Amino acid sequence: NEQPGHEQMWEDLIRMKWWPLLLTCLVGLSRHVRGETLCPKEGGSSCKCQTPSGLIDLTPLSSATGARFSIQDPSGVTYTYNPCNGFKEGGCPDGTAVCQASKTALGTIVTEVIHYDDASSISGLVVAYSTATSRVQVNLKCDKTATTPTISYNGKLITLTVFDLTSCQCCYGGCGGTATAPTPSAGSSAVAPDIIGIVLI
Repeated sequence: NEQPGHEQMWEDLIRMKWWPLLLTCLVGLSRHVRGETLCPKEGGSSCKCQTPSGLIDLTPLSSATGARFSIQDPSGVTYTYNPCNGFKEGGCPDGTAVCQASKTALGTIVTEVIHYDDASSISGLVVAYSTATSRVQVNLKCDKTATTPTISYNGKLITLTVFDLTSCQCCYGGCGGTATAPTPSAGSSAVAPDIIGIVLI
């Protein structure tokens, strides 16, 4: 069979035949361009990240008995979230990190990883989770005065759900540390990872 030429290839792309492949490639490129760094587990913990600017330790934000945080999106859907320790809730099995409407696990604790120097977050700090069909990004926002943590719904795009977590524990050195707060990377924005790839399309 004759291989399709470039003109036919673009015609097929326009007809959305190959859009999943194109989207995957563009998202992968966006990750490379952003220059994010996956944090090695500090002391074997996915909740501790030793960056060049200081230590990020989210363990004080975790609950040992269930989900620490409950978030509601504008449509009224409730999400529950617990960093560092998995939980079980309704149809969300043991080991869930983020649960939607007590029915669907959007991220599991075994996939938890902290990114730093991540241009998809204003602070440069992100903790991410995933399942086979969904991904979650939690933007970590440093506020030295926020001894009581707060979390809010940021948005959703296809399979990616984004939240913003504000706490003094999201600062380098934690609530009692003297390290400076995370500062925005050059050219950073609040756009989530997949949005970059989709805009390019």
